[in-house]
Amino acid sequence: MTPLAPFRLAPVLVERPWGGQRFADYGKVLPRGATIGESWELCDLPQHVVPTVDDPSSTVVDGPFAGSRLRAVVAEATEALLGPVAPTADGRFPLLYKLLDAREHLSVQVHPHSRYVAMHPEARLKTESWYIVDADPGAVLYLDVVPGATMAQVEAAMGTPGIVPLLHEQPAVPGAFHHVPAGLIHALGAGTLVAEVQTPSDTTFRIYDWASEYGRAPRQLHPSESIASIRLHPEEAFSLAPSASVGVRDLVRSEHYWMREHRLVAGSSALVRPPGPTILSVVRGTVVLGDLQLERGDTAIVPASSDVSRIEGHAATAIEIGF
Repeated sequence: MTPLAPFRLAPVLVERPWGGQRFADYGKVLPRGATIGESWELCDLPQHVVPTVDDPSSTVVDGPFAGSRLRAVVAEATEALLGPVAPTADGRFPLLYKLLDAREHLSVQVHPHSRYVAMHPEARLKTESWYIVDADPGAVLYLDVVPGATMAQVEAAMGTPGIVPLLHEQPAVPGAFHHVPAGLIHALGAGTLVAEVQTPSDTTFRIYDWASEYGRAPRQLHPSESIASIRLHPEEAFSLAPSASVGVRDLVRSEHYWMREHRLVAGSSALVRPPGPTILSVVRGTVVLGDLQLERGDTAIVPASSDVSRIEGHAATAIEIGF
């Protein structure tokens, strides 16, 4: 087996009514005037799963597969890329990684858990994690419901502004981390820019969409699906405050993926290497990964067969993701 060197990915930009133009500060070339809410840094989904996104598979920037879609690398170099990590049932890369620019509040939403998916094969389980890259002063996140709120109250407020007082609000702080398991009610607040790692799914059930507050066109809500998916106060949900310490910090280890934060001052940091591939995303500064120089906003894959095991940087922060 010929080793496969690390390679960068070009993002898939997705327009959303709540998005903006902030990704231009992270090296993205944006259409003029478009409200780009999501930059899919690493994606490999079948078209039928996300019919509103044209060809939702990342484009490879470097190496022998440059110009090809990620799905071609998975198909043609499965072992070199993934090692022992299995692709999805439809032969795709088993992770989705995005940057989100919330110029306005995102919808209050929930994603289906395993029990719902078992009974509804058209849905895909979606667990995700947020790393707060940037946030305006006063920006907030909505995670779960306030203590004492009941499922009956949530059901009665479904689709109305009455849901908002039931939501647990907390400040959005750059460098903080939040794990959002399937079934947790959540919403990103206006003024946040977030790195989101998730299982490869786009199944989202909207509870409330802030349409009247922002003058946005109403979008479909999903009350019955939401009620069947909501889990109040799931024990897997947790948050971590920002860290000022230099070095490596574990963020989460779930059954679907793990994440680490690298804070580099002047020197190098070890990556987790084989058996599987890792993803590296730079959120601050410049990082050297093998023969690649990655700037803020760049995302690269370190294939399972690669011998690159360290990164270097000065005044830089990167997120490492693996299986």
